[in-house]
Amino acid sequence: MADVHIVKKGETLSIIAGKHGLTLAKVLSLNPTLKNNPHRILPGMPIRIAPLVVSTDPRLARLVFNGTELQVISIEGDKVVAKYPAVSGLPPHAPRLKELIDKDGRDDLNIETDYTETKYQDVKDAGPIQAGDYALALKSGMPYDKTAADSPGWGEGGWFLAEDWWGKLGNVFGGRSGFFLHHDGGSRGTSGCIGLKSGSDIKALKRLLTAAQEKGQESVPVEVRY
Repeated sequence: MADVHIVKKGETLSIIAGKHGLTLAKVLSLNPTLKNNPHRILPGMPIRIAPLVVSTDPRLARLVFNGTELQVISIEGDKVVAKYPAVSGLPPHAPRLKELIDKDGRDDLNIETDYTETKYQDVKDAGPIQAGDYALALKSGMPYDKTAADSPGWGEGGWFLAEDWWGKLGNVFGGRSGFFLHHDGGSRGTSGCIGLKSGSDIKALKRLLTAAQEKGQESVPVEVRY
């Protein structure tokens, strides 16, 4: 049964209640603003016919990165409870890309290439995080493993992601030392990691992860699916 009924022409609250197997008193209890004048309903008006369910379990089923955003999925109802714009890989003319070409002499890279495209997952130091399954360990207070103080471009901070055997193998061939989930510090881009574009978003995610840890959760699966 849906949570809300949209009033149609000619319907009354009694008719609506009958359609959903409810009493008029129950409908009024679910819609307290109608108690003073239950006859004044108009076509198109939403009438609640089921209690509003508020999620109370802060544990998380998984985090999912699809190349453009990070989705947070709750364990209760398997619902998306938050979405954060995110990036992985270096965009054209990114400062780090220019550095790799000019200072490190990387003749396999092109300043005009968009290395956020998933086909560049194996490009050393420039490509996006590889598709696969990872895990984020939850610790009390969720302290950041790394911040901008440790490395330019990290912004607010972030955490190390544990990868499976295939991910570790991909690290070897992709020339990376590991993967992270962090704030990318703006428009710099982030090679081999998931970078949330907003520092306030990484703080909001930290609050969600902290709440899950306080509930007893020890880790959250992180899925990268392009």
